[in-house]
Amino acid sequence: MIIVMLLVARLFGLTVIFPSGERAAFVGIHYIYPLIGVGALGLVTFFIGNRAVSSRFLVALPCYAAVLFVHFNMKLWIPHINPYVFDDFYWGIDQFFRPIVELCFVLRKSVFAFIPSEANFYMIAYIALFYTSFLYHALKTPAVFGKLIVAALLLQAFGTFAYLVAPAVGPFIYETGVNPIITSGQESMLSFYRQSVAEGPQFLVERGGINFTAGLAAMPSLHTAGAFLFFLVAWKHGKVLIPLYAFILTFIVVTAVASRWHYLVDIPVGMLLAWTSYRLANRLDSGLANAPAAGEAHWSDPLPS
Repeated sequence: MIIVMLLVARLFGLTVIFPSGERAAFVGIHYIYPLIGVGALGLVTFFIGNRAVSSRFLVALPCYAAVLFVHFNMKLWIPHINPYVFDDFYWGIDQFFRPIVELCFVLRKSVFAFIPSEANFYMIAYIALFYTSFLYHALKTPAVFGKLIVAALLLQAFGTFAYLVAPAVGPFIYETGVNPIITSGQESMLSFYRQSVAEGPQFLVERGGINFTAGLAAMPSLHTAGAFLFFLVAWKHGKVLIPLYAFILTFIVVTAVASRWHYLVDIPVGMLLAWTSYRLANRLDSGLANAPAAGEAHWSDPLPS
């Protein structure tokens, strides 16, 4: 990921951006600080004697931090790498399947009404899902943990580059979602995006640091993809997690559409990326994972139909 980022920067005359100010704090709280917690647990597992698991924790920490760094840079660079946007096409699909969009609006306002808009449960649930999966599978199914790490890294990598194939800003440019707090954030990010397009890469050099996480990319939905990936792994290796994960996955899918972050088509494409990462991780990491304990399901068992 880092090598590709540097090559892309060289090819398109772009500058690698580092987070600064408030954005640095945001990235730390939402991503890096929890990863430090993962590293701490890795040290604990090392001292209690489970060195195979601890080594994976300590490798996962810098790897995922690096991948996230590349991810946010690439999102900022999207309009300067591929200036074509496909919002009109995706919006047309939304209009064709409008009853599904309206259903998401209704579900968010009724079934999920007990979750307040200001709670930002969409992001908090996703991050909690991510780290819960890491910790659960490290402790309960260590033979699966290494492959889960690989699958998560592959998903983030594939998703980052998928943004460049057929970019889109998001359906909020056509209509307002159900969450006024999210709408305010979308307006701010859209303003930054338009300035970046108008002023070129130099604008990112000047303002990218304090807007490090402000890149817009609707296609595909990586939050849906991540939630689906962890649900798939739980289906095979953590049945106790399935009710919670099913709830969170449903909430993320509904909210992604109802808040107008994503078009309908972004959801299945994200899930396809998750499934691809799930299957490929089995092939890439099969030689690194410990042999499953007696009676434990194999990662390579068929997916649920």
